[in-house]
Amino acid sequence: MGVMSHPQGRAAGVGSCGDAVEFTLRIEGDTIIDIAHQPKGCAFTIACASALCTLAKGKTLDQALTLQPEDVARELGGLPEDHQHCARLAVNTLGEAIADAYKATVLSGNKEA
Repeated sequence: MGVMSHPQGRAAGVGSCGDAVEFTLRIEGDTIIDIAHQPKGCAFTIACASALCTLAKGKTLDQALTLQPEDVARELGGLPEDHQHCARLAVNTLGEAIADAYKATVLSGNKEA
């Protein structure tokens, strides 16, 4: 948990309930080699952010983009219906962090990631 310094990708998202999560990514080639999360909210938001980190670490960026809220819920052994939005917040914010990493790669002229 926390925010890493000098990440290759970063995004912060706020859910419909007001909870928030920030992801920072360290990428080597096209693989997520490290991922940190900084959630602010209920226990379900914290758990979803943590579970998504477990699921995404070691995956390529394209593989991580295929992760769905259902994958997060399954990793946690299920989520109450009224907290499914916490998994969506985590997945959507990870997608934004990956988009940020792609954007940084294109702007730097580095075609590897």
